[in-house]
Amino acid sequence: MDNVYDVDYIVRKESNMSNDTLVRERGANSVKVTRTAVQTVLRKSNPGIPNEIVRDAASAISTLWNILSQLPPAEFRVLSKDSDRLREVLTDVAAQAAPERVHIPATGPAVRKKGSGLGTRVSVREGRARLDRFVTPVSLESWAGPVAGAGEIEEQLSIPRSTLNAWLKRKAIIGLLRGERKLAYPLEQFIDARPLPGVADVLEVTPDARAAWLWFRQSHVALDNETPLAFLKRGGDRKRVALAARRDFA
Repeated sequence: MDNVYDVDYIVRKESNMSNDTLVRERGANSVKVTRTAVQTVLRKSNPGIPNEIVRDAASAISTLWNILSQLPPAEFRVLSKDSDRLREVLTDVAAQAAPERVHIPATGPAVRKKGSGLGTRVSVREGRARLDRFVTPVSLESWAGPVAGAGEIEEQLSIPRSTLNAWLKRKAIIGLLRGERKLAYPLEQFIDARPLPGVADVLEVTPDARAAWLWFRQSHVALDNETPLAFLKRGGDRKRVALAARRDFA
């Protein structure tokens, strides 16, 4: 495989190509080489090299050659004969352009340590039992506020079960799962025995009822640092609440 960084080889190779491809400008003492022409040669001679390396190499080679070609003939001949000096200069330039490295001195001898591994495997049942020992159960009311079942709401707010179910299906209210099947309804979402306007807008974009109600009870910078619940209750713009919810969940 040809050397992708061999400038002299590239120039000789390109001399066999058409003048329109190789030369952009021909003066008394210089020949300008295009990056596109260098890339063409590199790809033909090094088909296995990634395109990114070919592009970077072609850019560097064409830039270097076009700079060197501007030198007076005597200086150009000196550089062409002293490849070691040229390599030294280019290495120094590359080192200066590279990001500065921070040296952290060693404070002592290196110490090799070996972990204890993954430990003994346990069954799924045993694993869940161990996790349960770390779980602290909390009541629904501790994060959702006052809640009530359908029967309690019918008794306290005079909202029939059928009406409550209809609102739930339309996503006008939030029902939180208590246990495996029973639903509990946050009481703060009702105003004068009616759903709080704006709840349905938020439920359209939230993943579930729990996420929606948690969001309703947390202060929001887009709503004057009020909770969305308090913002709506004081007559705040529903559109602002819906927009904040879409930004957070969409």
